[in-house]
Amino acid sequence: MGVAAASFVNDALVNQSASSDSCQIYGLRALGSQAERSWQAARSSWVGLGYRFGGHGSHSAEESDHFKLLEADGDSLLVGARNAVYNLSLTTLSVHHKIDWKPPADVIEECLMKGKLKSDCQNYIRVLARQSPGKALICGTHAFSPKCREYVYSSVDGTLKNTRQFDGQGISPYDPRDNSTVVYLPETHEIYTGTVSDFVGNDPLIYRKRIGENDRDNGIRTQRDDARVLDTPNFVGSFVYKEHVYYWYRERAAEAMDNNEERQIYARVARVCRNDKGGARPANERWTSFMKARLNCSLPSATPFYFNELKAVSDPIATSANDHRVYAVFSTPDSDVRMSAVCAFSMKRIREEFDYGTFKQQRTVNSLWVPYNRNEIPRPRPGACVPDSTKLPEATVSFITRTPLMHRAIESVNGPMLIEGSDRADLTQIAVLPHVDSVNGQHYDIIYLGTSDGRVLKLIETVGNTTVIESVTVFSRTIPVVNLLTTPRQLVVVSSDEVATIDVHHCNEPDSCNRCVALQDPHCAWDLTIARCVNRNSWSGGHFIQNIVFGQSEQCPEGIVISEELSDEPNSERVVESRRGMHSPESLFLACGLSALIALVIGSFVTYRVTRARVLAEAHHSASSTSGSDYDSFGRARLTRHDSLTTAAKIDHVYGGPPKTSVDASSLVLTMPPAMSMSQHGSGVNTPSRDKNAIMTSINQNTLPRDYKVKKVYL
Repeated sequence: MGVAAASFVNDALVNQSASSDSCQIYGLRALGSQAERSWQAARSSWVGLGYRFGGHGSHSAEESDHFKLLEADGDSLLVGARNAVYNLSLTTLSVHHKIDWKPPADVIEECLMKGKLKSDCQNYIRVLARQSPGKALICGTHAFSPKCREYVYSSVDGTLKNTRQFDGQGISPYDPRDNSTVVYLPETHEIYTGTVSDFVGNDPLIYRKRIGENDRDNGIRTQRDDARVLDTPNFVGSFVYKEHVYYWYRERAAEAMDNNEERQIYARVARVCRNDKGGARPANERWTSFMKARLNCSLPSATPFYFNELKAVSDPIATSANDHRVYAVFSTPDSDVRMSAVCAFSMKRIREEFDYGTFKQQRTVNSLWVPYNRNEIPRPRPGACVPDSTKLPEATVSFITRTPLMHRAIESVNGPMLIEGSDRADLTQIAVLPHVDSVNGQHYDIIYLGTSDGRVLKLIETVGNTTVIESVTVFSRTIPVVNLLTTPRQLVVVSSDEVATIDVHHCNEPDSCNRCVALQDPHCAWDLTIARCVNRNSWSGGHFIQNIVFGQSEQCPEGIVISEELSDEPNSERVVESRRGMHSPESLFLACGLSALIALVIGSFVTYRVTRARVLAEAHHSASSTSGSDYDSFGRARLTRHDSLTTAAKIDHVYGGPPKTSVDASSLVLTMPPAMSMSQHGSGVNTPSRDKNAIMTSINQNTLPRDYKVKKVYL
């Protein structure tokens, strides 16, 4: 929403309820009143002071509001909810205005007759778009029969009037729990959506429709009932970038199956041309420019470890004059060990792959997926934007309809920035506050991550490093964060039943120069004049101490900060938090290499003992063969003079033969404790010495394989 719409947002969303025309504050209360605060230099954690809005106040599953953040403009925050749209004050989360829109009784009854629950047969507002100054489009689930309304602001009485209502199929989802995305272009009055268009959710689509009173446009959509195009997608975001609209989602991958011959879930990015008019009849209502590619967020190795499921995506952030970067949250499948990661992608790299890359094909049902030969790709290039797509050759339209998938995956920029292990909550949402200035004039993109247990992580990426600055507990209950929004001063955090605001920084928490600098937060610096950790809109004209890269400074009056990995305090919480929080891949590979070397030494020693035992056994058998057998008729060993005089030999005979399986380094390293969280370069934290001791202890506790043969000796 632009500034021109500020008066519309602030003054127009009045309460349209027939029962009440007054504005009320619902569930407003301060955050942090019941929670303790704690602070740590490496990864501070507290409940910040802010405000919270709770809708109708019920937190039961049957009465959930299913909040969805729709727009933010000036001091207004527009939130879609159960049978309502709230216009909240961004400063205090008090209710400026409210629109009530509940389905009629007959629509609710029909929904119930189709087998849906009463809680599902409500109108959950999922779409809001400003069409023009004083005019808004609002769409909701409407008891599993999506509907849209156009509201016009009346300057006469200062109210919003519903001018028309129409079918919202393909615009709003049916189910409030469905993941959907929408982009509205006011200059062309077109809405782009990613959702489902049927009651049971079996018809996913990427759709464009022109919104107008006299417009009979049926819209353009993806091919129906074609798993090569869309296969049970979950849309997580979309945005306009230059001449295209980009969609980010996860879906079942037609080109990949797991060991159970079931399709895996892959992360995707897709795009369509804004000027796509569809093909010639009968393809006039289908995209001629839809293309998609896999997103690769993985730990590189001989066998990469993939984070395949896309969960959230940021808006594109400018990194140079001709490129933008998109940050995204990924996870492993629910059936695997749960881990989350953050990866970044270059929009320039994505455009190059779509513009110049080759396509992936499967010639027969049972054949492998292989790249197309470039000389087999028709001209003009399938998926390219053209002035009039209705005049494209049939060969080009048919090709992109059958083969929309690019052969090569889109690689992330420098691999995962952050990895959260299975002992941490899942990452669920992401928002970026771009280009925050540090004291030395360097710009940093600050990344905020929502978690499944109601927390927000704040982190930055420096040269080759990722630093987690803080972890803020926002919601007292363990509930997922479903939306995040950054403003220059506040962070809006949304769950299904609550909206909260917290400050984007907590510079007043550290009480010393060392601790202030150790935050490595571009928002915060130590002011030498007043001896406090402060935030400034401008760092000019003062004396400030800040070090984003290393988190320590000799300029601090107390002296040099002792880095976390060098701390030798026996019960240092900082060391525990750092060790659990961040490990770099380099330190992990070093630990694994050290473990492999130790395992090799142990294996060589075991091999030597086994070989020596066999040599002694053969010598013993040769020496005793002249005086009869060493075993009685029952196969038991006799106690001979040779045995009694060679006690050491009896000890060496415990292993009568080599194991069936060899003792290799990997088998001994398997019991190493896994790293639960790591960044790209460990946030500047090296693996502490106690980690090496833990590795040694783990290796020393390994036992020999069960299939070692043991010769029993009876006396």
